[in-house]
Amino acid sequence: MNQSRWLLTGAFACAVAYTLTEAWRPYPFSYLLKALPALLLAVYCHGQLPRRDSAPWAIALLAAAIGDIFLDFGHYSHLHPGLAAFAVTQLGLCWLFWRRPAIRPPWQWLGMPVGTVIFLWLLWPFFDWRAPFIGLYSLLLTAMVMGALRANLNPATQAGAVLFLLSDSLIAFDTFYWHSQPGMSAIFISYFAALGLLVTGWVSAHRNETGTERPPTRSTGAPAHR
Repeated sequence: MNQSRWLLTGAFACAVAYTLTEAWRPYPFSYLLKALPALLLAVYCHGQLPRRDSAPWAIALLAAAIGDIFLDFGHYSHLHPGLAAFAVTQLGLCWLFWRRPAIRPPWQWLGMPVGTVIFLWLLWPFFDWRAPFIGLYSLLLTAMVMGALRANLNPATQAGAVLFLLSDSLIAFDTFYWHSQPGMSAIFISYFAALGLLVTGWVSAHRNETGTERPPTRSTGAPAHR
């Protein structure tokens, strides 16, 4: 098994392990277990993508790992630093998707903010002083999903973006309206699936565009040997 497969397998294994044990968090090093999928996917991107893509992905995934660490200690008590970290993630993903040419017609993605406004309007009475920050983050998240649908790279990236939206919407619902263990499980399943689909979908699109199945060659500055 090559390194890229080990990284993807490790990310998947950590995601499954955390999802199965999250009911007992925080436990020793649970924050690290939760952050490892994003960190391993960042290393995977570094080996599979050119720097113009791997650098934004590294920023987005590192920020996601930091947000994971904060939220491991409690979605309610640590929501604001978690939101700040994941806002950086959404900015990085927006940068990646919105610099791509538009493939889908505008009518297929321009209406998304309406759904976001309705969702916020329904939950707004239950939010606390962090409501403005939740609103701003929701707009960033919506912009990311719109960018993914607009770019229309492949089904994986679009499904990953929608699952990210679903996961964060469930966090808001679970934190401020109705908490349940099935809801928590759904949050982590959709979140980890979102990360995996976004990353593997982007790498797959890059390979299709460049016509190669091999990762990019990175110069080490050493002379070539014949």
